[in-house]
Amino acid sequence: MKQETILIIDDELSVRESLAYFFQDEGYRVFTAENGETGLELFSRERVDVVLTDLRMPRKDGIEVMTAIHEHSPDTPMVVVSGAGGKEDIIKALRMGAKDYITKPIQDLEMIHHVIRKALENKHLIEDNKRYRKQLEKSEIRYRTITEQIAEGVFTVDAQENMTFTNLAFCNILGYSSKDLSSMNLKELTSRDSFNIIKQQTNSRKQGLTDRYEIQMISKEKNIVHVEFACSPLLDDNNQYNGAITVVRDITKLIELRQQYQKFLKKQENKGKDMLAICANCKSVRDKKAGWIQVEDFFAEIVFSHGICPDCCKKLYPEFDLSELDEDDFDS
Repeated sequence: MKQETILIIDDELSVRESLAYFFQDEGYRVFTAENGETGLELFSRERVDVVLTDLRMPRKDGIEVMTAIHEHSPDTPMVVVSGAGGKEDIIKALRMGAKDYITKPIQDLEMIHHVIRKALENKHLIEDNKRYRKQLEKSEIRYRTITEQIAEGVFTVDAQENMTFTNLAFCNILGYSSKDLSSMNLKELTSRDSFNIIKQQTNSRKQGLTDRYEIQMISKEKNIVHVEFACSPLLDDNNQYNGAITVVRDITKLIELRQQYQKFLKKQENKGKDMLAICANCKSVRDKKAGWIQVEDFFAEIVFSHGICPDCCKKLYPEFDLSELDEDDFDS
């Protein structure tokens, strides 16, 4: 466990020594100074976690000490222990960041210890929060760098479906700028039926579920864009639903190919109904009752005659004037 360090600044020797002995017994590392100037020298030279200071002192009073410390290290907790000072001094001390103001004579050292513990706990919380924010900023920078480099569109929304982040690929899919999208809601970017699907899916996100589904979005040019969403929930520090992150794939071309394939299958079904099977060997024809009929019998009811079509006649007999002939003249 890290040993905490206390700097005690007081011009009264008895106060310095009693506080120093007490906090040393409690396991703290203690530095003492008899005036403000010496106290600031110690503070600049040593690692100090908390400062206990008097107000009325020679060679820089407590307000000057607190002002200098606050400018150099605003997160260092300071506690005033003083027998002098009016209301104005107390207000100044609190404005300089004093966590508490304890009047002399000191009746209960354990009470001062309680104030010190609370001040240090608050300091640790502030430090942890700063570390967390730095890590969050680094993660966000890394996240944005990655999302800008991938080919798929990526966006995030809050719990009300307002856009909070969009990468370049997603902007290109719909033709909007990132600035335009930052003030829009998913409802403005989708068809009515598609937004109903999104609302249903949001209920799943609130339960912590991820999913993949297809909807229709509307581009800036008011064209329908078929997309596939892969959504995951975003949770806050209390593990409550705070929005969603979505990877978007433009499947408009895929949908067009699907539709063309369905049309092709439909045509094939229609062709199949009029299809006749002919034996590759004997040329028999299979009828609708799955029976096989000799080709001569199959065409028995059809009477064939010989003739010549106009195109063939022109090729074979170029000297003939076909303009004077009727169509019936080409039949035998």
